[in-house]
Amino acid sequence: MSSAHDTKGTARPDSRNNTAPNSIPASDSVDAAARRAFGSTTQYLQAELEASGSDLGLLEKLNDASITKYEGLSRQAQDMLVHAYKIKQTYNEMTLQIAQVDSLVESVDTLEHVAQELDRYSLQLEAKFQKLLK
Repeated sequence: MSSAHDTKGTARPDSRNNTAPNSIPASDSVDAAARRAFGSTTQYLQAELEASGSDLGLLEKLNDASITKYEGLSRQAQDMLVHAYKIKQTYNEMTLQIAQVDSLVESVDTLEHVAQELDRYSLQLEAKFQKLLK
């Protein structure tokens, strides 16, 4: 029975492999093709990892920008709450003053009414006095 290798490990030409003695053996071309395939796959995976890394870097920058923006909005909201509290205090103080002004207006209206009554009464007294003098 004939084999591709003899007992000393030297290669014999294989009758099934129609290769010339100076050409590259089939196993070498398969190895080279596998190396190229693995090399291409490695390059592809490295490019994918770099793209994913770039995407994550961009997401990190977006998150940082969002954090900064929302911190600013939070400060603005807190400032608005402080201003709203001050406005409410001012309104409450003004409500008391407005009530006092309303009370003064009522007093002035009452005094005006009394003054009109006194004016009418003094006109009546003057008319009576004029009658008495005649």
